[in-house]
Amino acid sequence: MKKKIFILYATAGAGHKKAAEAIFRSIKDPETELKLLDIVTFMSPWNRRLYSDGYTFLISRLPWLWGFLYWASDTPWLRLLNRHLRRFSNARLCFPLLKFLCQERPDVVVSTQFLASEIASYAKQKAGLKSRLITVVTDFGVHDFWLSPETDIYCCASEMTADILRGKGVPAERVRVTGIPVDEKFNFSLSREQVLSELGLSPEKFTVLIATGGIGVGPIEEIAGSLKDEAQLLIVCGHNESLRKRLEAKNHPQIRLFGFIDYMERLMAASDLMVTKAGGLSVTEALVKGLPMTFFFLIPGQETINARTLSAGRAGVIATTPREIASQVLKFKDARELAQEYKKNCLAFAKPHSCQEIIALI
Repeated sequence: MKKKIFILYATAGAGHKKAAEAIFRSIKDPETELKLLDIVTFMSPWNRRLYSDGYTFLISRLPWLWGFLYWASDTPWLRLLNRHLRRFSNARLCFPLLKFLCQERPDVVVSTQFLASEIASYAKQKAGLKSRLITVVTDFGVHDFWLSPETDIYCCASEMTADILRGKGVPAERVRVTGIPVDEKFNFSLSREQVLSELGLSPEKFTVLIATGGIGVGPIEEIAGSLKDEAQLLIVCGHNESLRKRLEAKNHPQIRLFGFIDYMERLMAASDLMVTKAGGLSVTEALVKGLPMTFFFLIPGQETINARTLSAGRAGVIATTPREIASQVLKFKDARELAQEYKKNCLAFAKPHSCQEIIALI
């Protein structure tokens, strides 16, 4: 009988999905029945839209409210109340998923999103599911939402992340520092000169990658305006077509524009610096490529923690305004030895074989 492994994620931001896909693609055992499942598809159409679109709306339009909700729900003295309310509501929100897991009875559930872990844990605790549950935390910090009592192993980004888990009461033997999983294509060496040549740009000029996730948020036009004469710019607009059209209309010779792409590793290989939000997967990919970062438009909560962690390790810097961003970019452009120091620090943070370590646990 084939071993049955389910890898669960939720489409609330792109990172959870990318982490799940990286693990999925790395498992090549023909004796395994493998399923990659978006738990949002098990919700009702209304709840599905509210869960995915609600997250996008909050982080792009009301980041202050997201920050308040993040910190309030992670407050230790509200932990017990939050945990019971959350478990009760989530079990009803995702009852079809709960039923599905109990019917299918996978040997192993790997979750890259906290709601998926919550439901799998509930199925183990209340419905007799015997699956081994592996929770993969996709940020450097750990919100209380990631904690589920029936998780057998937590895979985390760093020793700092492991300390947070242990500080929240997770037994040390359940914590593994594997790194956040990234697609193996980020481990391949690519020619900077070749990629820039294909884009019609010069390998001699300082090149900056600007990317803010799939939704393309933040003052990207202002940043591009302040840097367009100082560096070559690779701007990933994601699904933000209006941003892309406005930038296209400027027709600047040192700017190249991209929509939602699946070849970020090529743009990272061509770049000297990345200006980015601090999403867990984006920064992990940059670390593996040895690409220093300037962090901006941080989502309060998880991205703030990611940025502060990497800033403290001198793998990136935080800038809050377009003027500060331009100043930091020029600093790296004018001091190549500084860029090399940050590149080395990125590689020291990186865990390029995270998928293999997680698979070994499976």
